[in-house]
Amino acid sequence: MTKKRYTIDVGEPVSIVDHGGEGPLIVCVHGLEGSALNWDLIAPKLTKTYRVIAPDLSGFGYTPPHAGGTSVGYNADVVRDVIDHFGGEAAVIGNSMGALVSLITAVQYADRVTSLVLIDSAAPVHSLAGIHFPTSLRLSIPLVPWIGPRMIETYRSRITVEQGVAEAMAFVSFDPKALDPMVIENATKIATLRRTQPWSVDALVEATSSIAPYVIGRRRYASLIHRVTQPTLIIHGTKDRLVNVSSAKWIGRQRPEWTVALINDVGHVPMLEAPEKVNAIIEAWQTANLVTARP
Repeated sequence: MTKKRYTIDVGEPVSIVDHGGEGPLIVCVHGLEGSALNWDLIAPKLTKTYRVIAPDLSGFGYTPPHAGGTSVGYNADVVRDVIDHFGGEAAVIGNSMGALVSLITAVQYADRVTSLVLIDSAAPVHSLAGIHFPTSLRLSIPLVPWIGPRMIETYRSRITVEQGVAEAMAFVSFDPKALDPMVIENATKIATLRRTQPWSVDALVEATSSIAPYVIGRRRYASLIHRVTQPTLIIHGTKDRLVNVSSAKWIGRQRPEWTVALINDVGHVPMLEAPEKVNAIIEAWQTANLVTARP
């Protein structure tokens, strides 16, 4: 089935990429500055066993910011509303910020979420040795009051869309030259779109600010993951510069019954860098844990 994009009404509009498929619902949740297109490489395989839906979160992609804002907490409500629109319960896959959104959804709306796959989840720094300081500096820019948004706007005005995409891909992937051309095409489409949206910088700043309390210290994040009751799979790239692999290992120690799968020589977006490996890990985990549907 060819993917379709359309907008659903959940009280406010949400742009959806519908990949079709047969079976239980799965909802794929993108990360910061990402979009529903981030799932294009793994969705076709997932449709063999799932109905696959990928929303653009509030303030990202083709979805305008809602009255509730663009925070991770509010976007957990958006994911809930998407699940309700398409049937009432779903397996949820999230990457980076989207993994944090997925965790919040699973805790706050446990009856809607049957299982979780967390791909390079936003997470606390486990040790100082795991900090990549240039990355930390870049991520902190949106948090600087007033100056941060202006710095982002100035940066965007001084480079082309293509330059911005190239820098972003070098930032999030281990080997940007190995990326599928579709990844660059999709990223360029969304980056071009965001330059036409007057709210894009404010949406980024609000979302980034809402992530910070979960990753600056470990207590709040630990409390969140210990409230998750669903079967959970963690996938993480060993070369992730944004969230060091030590953080994924720490999560695994906190929840030893969860499955942790590490992919060598992959950065922050394994579903874009190594889609076949991601699909194979998910399929094997589904089979071993019988999580394709709620019992």
